[in-house]
Amino acid sequence: MSQEINKQIVRAIVEVAVFLEFSGEEAINSDAAVQVLEQLASTLQMMDSETKSSLCSQFENIAVEYSDEQAEFVESLGEALGLIEE
Repeated sequence: MSQEINKQIVRAIVEVAVFLEFSGEEAINSDAAVQVLEQLASTLQMMDSETKSSLCSQFENIAVEYSDEQAEFVESLGEALGLIEE
């Protein structure tokens, strides 16, 4: 997979996560949003350690494109999705 495709896939993951986290009840049921984020996390946790680390770095790079609370959320998305191994 090309580097450009990888960047766009990471961006798509971030956009979905931001939508689910910050949309109000009028846009999406909060229980449904939590379920989708948990499923996303479960799927991404199946990656090998090196890929998870790379994905988390890319989240941090993309975070600068957001502001305030959303930037903080994107920057810590790897941890929120359980991708950072202690």
